[in-house]
Amino acid sequence: MNRFTAHCHTTENPQTYWVHGKFAFTNSLMLIWAGIIGCIHAWVPPLFPFYTSTKVIRSYVKLANSRRHKEEIIREMSKM
Repeated sequence: MNRFTAHCHTTENPQTYWVHGKFAFTNSLMLIWAGIIGCIHAWVPPLFPFYTSTKVIRSYVKLANSRRHKEEIIREMSKM
């Protein structure tokens, strides 16, 4: 295992390099798009109400359901 594949296997629910890459890439692109839509919404509030928040929540749910970020979620939630 090298540094490019080690991270994919270090959680409770290991993934292959390609599965991890696809998830990370598509989720990141979706969040970038949601951020752009959020900036538009900031200037014109009637446009895209709840679009960005819905995408962020869905992203969180996907991460939580993947069982790959349990410790991270607990750590960050304890800071709130």
